[in-house]
Amino acid sequence: MSVHGLMSFLDGIMDGRLTAVLDGGLFGFTERYRLVLQLHDDAKVEVGAIALGGESQLGRWLLQLNGKGCGMVTDWESVQELLEGLGAVISRVDLAVDFLDGEYSVDDAYSLYDQGAFINRGRNPELDTQGSWHEGGTKGRTMYVGKLKHGKTLCVYEKGRQQGMPDSDWTRFEVRLGNRDRTIPLNVLTNPDGAFIAAYPALRDMLEAAALEIPTQREEAKGSLAHGLYHAERCYGKYMHQALSMTGCSAADLVEEIRIFGLPKKLDPAGGSAGLQWPELQAQIQRIRPS
Repeated sequence: MSVHGLMSFLDGIMDGRLTAVLDGGLFGFTERYRLVLQLHDDAKVEVGAIALGGESQLGRWLLQLNGKGCGMVTDWESVQELLEGLGAVISRVDLAVDFLDGEYSVDDAYSLYDQGAFINRGRNPELDTQGSWHEGGTKGRTMYVGKLKHGKTLCVYEKGRQQGMPDSDWTRFEVRLGNRDRTIPLNVLTNPDGAFIAAYPALRDMLEAAALEIPTQREEAKGSLAHGLYHAERCYGKYMHQALSMTGCSAADLVEEIRIFGLPKKLDPAGGSAGLQWPELQAQIQRIRPS
């Protein structure tokens, strides 16, 4: 891959003619190429950047597309295929849905929050409001649900008023996802609606799409009983062997000595159901062990 090669690819999947301008660095990368798209009417618009270079970056590159750039892409399937082939990861993606006639408003979002419609895993995310919430304000209101530093937030704001139209009902719901504690799947590029509605329960009815769940690593860590026992074997199996060999205790005595009653925090209850039989559990552990 070269800058020229990546530029050629992007030029082929965007609606216009793409050029690059070398312009300083970005986020610790020593080289930044600003991407400028020349439209069919000869107007020019900046659509993102390519950044590379720098010893601390260990050969990594950054491809950044802003909102205008995303709107110019005509073939997201090819973008996903390219990134899969490069082993790329998404570090940040914003998924915006516009309700031009106020089908869902900031007031609706606030009411949904009060009703607990944003609750995930038993608690409401943090809420922050900014802008003209007092009577007579014309610059528009914004509310944030969650915090991006935790990897996910929803920003709901009066886009029309932000654009200088005080009587506009245009409201934007924008889910912002970062890769802190979660891996953003590359198919978010081809199924953005699914990722949008899956972000919070309150969004499920806003679009007709199948939810694309993006679990946090903490949620993914809730594994099966077999996973837990495999890691107990890997980490402590030799200790158990030595205890049996050196003390002459029975396996039952050893298990009773170290067993703690209760459900592990990282165990998915479905992975430790009472209907699980010992041969089935043994088979699960065997499948997890490296071949």
